[in-house]
Amino acid sequence: MATAQILFHRFYLVKSLVIHNYEHQAMAAIFLAAKIEEHPRRIRDVINCFHHIKQVKDKKTPSPLDFTGTLYVKQKNDVIKAERRLLKELGFCVHVKYPHKIIIIILSLMLEQSQNTELVQLSWNFMNDSLRSDVFMRYTPDQIGCACIWLSARIKKICLPENPPWYELLDCTRDQCEEISKTILNFYCIPRPNAEKLERAINAAKEAYELKKSFNEKSKRDLKEVKKLESASNFSPIDPSKNKDSPKPKMSPGSMINNKLSKLAENGGSEGHKNGGVRRSKHHSPRRRYSPVSPPRRKHDRYGRKKRRSSSDSESNSLVRKRKHRSKRRASSSSDDSSSSTDSEAAREEARKRKHEEKKKLADQRKLQEKIKLLEKEKERSKKEKHEKILRDSGKEHRHKVR
Repeated sequence: MATAQILFHRFYLVKSLVIHNYEHQAMAAIFLAAKIEEHPRRIRDVINCFHHIKQVKDKKTPSPLDFTGTLYVKQKNDVIKAERRLLKELGFCVHVKYPHKIIIIILSLMLEQSQNTELVQLSWNFMNDSLRSDVFMRYTPDQIGCACIWLSARIKKICLPENPPWYELLDCTRDQCEEISKTILNFYCIPRPNAEKLERAINAAKEAYELKKSFNEKSKRDLKEVKKLESASNFSPIDPSKNKDSPKPKMSPGSMINNKLSKLAENGGSEGHKNGGVRRSKHHSPRRRYSPVSPPRRKHDRYGRKKRRSSSDSESNSLVRKRKHRSKRRASSSSDDSSSSTDSEAAREEARKRKHEEKKKLADQRKLQEKIKLLEKEKERSKKEKHEKILRDSGKEHRHKVR
């Protein structure tokens, strides 16, 4: 029982009663303590014992639990999960040392008070009651045993050697004895708790925790959606100037021309060409400007016979095509002036600058995300180290002292 109490206190020193059910953890602690002390018990016996105690507390007629029903199966699975969770949080460090033997050794060998049964029994009772407090999480078993003997001797008005003090042989001071005895005496002043009120308070805290958790999850989802909208459609609910639907200021005709030229430079020209959608080469026909692949010409008629074209028809068609091509080239060359070429170059430079700035922003965002991840990892590591130190101090500090 003492082992189970210490394991229970160690678990809830790190975890919360609101998130983890105390009944499941208590059953798991007893089940694990029976294995540690080499007196294993079945899960069915532990669950049946808790079920009987609960019925007696509620003033009901005790009835055995149905081992074939869903309630037993559910409780069994919960206890197994709680045992795994307890071992994981303790880091499989389940070594426990008690001050029972230390009390008897000190009273019999050092103080020669083994015949005083009242003093032995009172110190033993104080030690058993201290298991219900957090004393074992803060002090070593030697210090707790010395404090129990010191307190029982004060109550029974028995003089113990003070020059030199007897408790200093076990690395204990007077201040530590007083602090431990105060915590034990304060425990007797606490009124007996009402289980129903405690369960109501825990359930209310659990509901508040779940509401807060759901609210945080919703806020995170909303932020993600807003970021997606901003990245996809340049929509921002905070800055309406970035929205597409917001009214745009009027522009002069020169600035409008420059904007169009910059868009053409960014997209590589209209209709997929670099020179503003106009072809400059001699060998490309204007027909291929709209379709990259020209349709195949028919070489046969509907009866399957080869077509015969006269030389005059082919020559006339080629002349017409050349004239059209020359006229379009002249029109395009007249429209392209020296001023438009300079404006297009300036627009291209502006577009390149914008792209460079966007790349810088993306790189800065990635760096910030990496820094945040590193900080979170460091926090988790510090928590784990603190937890391991607490467990080591509670179970392993007394090894080099009793020699």
